[in-house]
Formats: sequence, C-alpha cells, structure tokens
Amino acid sequence: MQGEGKKFSFYIPASATALLFLGVQLVALALVPQYKVFGYQAFGKQGQTNPLIPLIYVGVLIVFTGLMLYIFKMKKGNWLRVIFISVVSLSAVYVLLPIFFLLMPTQPELDFYLSLAVMIGIGVALWRYPEWYVVDTWGFIMASGITAIFGISLGILPAFVLLAAMAAYDFIAVYRTKHMLDVAEGALDLNLPIVLMVPRRSGFSNFRKAGSADIHSEGPVERDALYVGLGDMIIPGVLTISAFSNLPTSLFHGIPGNMAVAAGCITGAMIGFIILMRLTSKGKAQAGLPLLNSGTIIGFLLTYMLVFHNLGFGFAFSL
Repeated sequence: MQGEGKKFSFYIPASATALLFLGVQLVALALVPQYKVFGYQAFGKQGQTNPLIPLIYVGVLIVFTGLMLYIFKMKKGNWLRVIFISVVSLSAVYVLLPIFFLLMPTQPELDFYLSLAVMIGIGVALWRYPEWYVVDTWGFIMASGITAIFGISLGILPAFVLLAAMAAYDFIAVYRTKHMLDVAEGALDLNLPIVLMVPRRSGFSNFRKAGSADIHSEGPVERDALYVGLGDMIIPGVLTISAFSNLPTSLFHGIPGNMAVAAGCITGAMIGFIILMRLTSKGKAQAGLPLLNSGTIIGFLLTYMLVFHNLGFGFAFSL
C-alpha cells in the first residue's frame, strides 16, 4: 500500500530530480549539432526574430489546457491517454532519428526502422505499463529532444519572451486560478506522460499513489514522490540552447562565448531549482517556472554582460 517502504531523506529524491533537470539541458546541448544538420525548425525563420511567436505558442497551450480540463470533467480521460501516448510515440521518431543517423550514417533505412520500432515500444509501454520509471525514461528523452528543437528554433529574444510569459502563466495557473493543479491531478490519475515522478519511499509505485488527491492542499502534505511537470524540464533550457546556438563563439578566457553564456543559464536555472526544492520540501505544490525561468534569465543576463560587454543581449527583432 501507499506509504509502505523505507522513506528516503528529502535530499535524495531532490538530488535525483536535479540530475534529471541538469541532464535534460546537457543532452539537449549535445543534440544541437545533429538537429541542425537535419534542419529542424519548429517555427520557421520568424521564430528567430519575432517575439510574438512564443506568445502564440502560450495561447495554444492555454486553449489545450482548457480542453484537457473539459475532458477531465466529462470523465473521458482515456481519450487524453490516447492523444498523449500517440503524440509522445510519434515524437520519438522525430527526436531519435537524427541520433540513430549519427550512430549509423551509412544505414538510413535501418535508422528509420529503429525509430519506428522505438515508437511502437514507447506506445505499448506507456499504454500497458506506465510505471514511474517508464514514464520518467521517455519523459527525459522527449524533454531533451524538445528542448533542443525549441532552442534552435527560437532566437534569443523570442526565447526570452517565452520564458517570461510561461513563468507568468505558471504563477497565475498555480497560485491564482489553480487550474494547473487540476491538470496535474488529472495527469497523475491517468498516468499521462507529462509528469515525471521521483520516489521518496522504497517500493513506490504510481499505480498505488494517493498523493495526487491532496495536491490542492494548502498545508504541508507528506507525499511519496516528487512530481515535476515536463514543462518545468523543457522551458528553462530553451534559452540555454538558443544562447548556445545564436551567440558568437569568440573566446572568453579560453571558452567559446556562446558556451559560457549557456553555462551561465544552466547555473542560474540550478540556483532556481535549489530554491524550488527548498519550498517543495515543505509539502505544498509549487509553481516551478517562475523560479526556474527567473534563474535562467538572470544567469543569461549576467553572463552575457560579463562575456560580451554590451547590453544588446544578442536580441534581433522583426515582425
């Protein structure tokens, strides 16, 4: 039953979650060169300079969130499972094909069939046995790939706008309207692959979770896992990847400038993550993006000024 098993110190699952968060950004950085070879571009050329593009994305996200809540209310959650598992599975081909091609460049057909095989495997695993480590594994892979794709698709200014807009939306959705808590609760109940879980007890199984039901609690709650939304893993890294992809490579104390600023973004994000975990340790649901995105933005601004000695911040603007 839920609550059985040895309870870990909070610092153990928090450290594991930190490694997942850091790992997504590092893997995304490693994927950038190969994704550029494949010409991945999620928003076309306008994504590099048009700050309205990310606002359109946020608008679509709000509409889709409303649709999710309606489906939850109508007790049609299995429809969402079909949609999400289908999207995750199809995305696997897009995310993994360049990686297989990098490993086996002379066998493009085999690379494609391997991607299809993984797609089928993901779909079956998430539908038939969505245990926490299955969800976390594919969530990590998808988050890394999506972070890389969004990062190379958005210029620095649009990425900046995306992080600011998503931080504001997350704050409102968790602390004001609180509808994001309903989304998280529904996603946990249906084992949708949009929430990563890190156990706080040995023998944890998300098939026996009881913590999701008290996610709205105003006071401290003793949960058996740390829950982190996939968006919290993806959005902060978009600015990191954009900085790495778009800034000059002129050396700064022997380090390419773009890499130095990307490292500053990651450092700021990790500081925000530590503060977030400190708040989460008290047992109350927290909005992740205000802290994570703020840390990333501050890390970017400070490191950029230190490296490039100007206030242009690499922004390029056009509508």
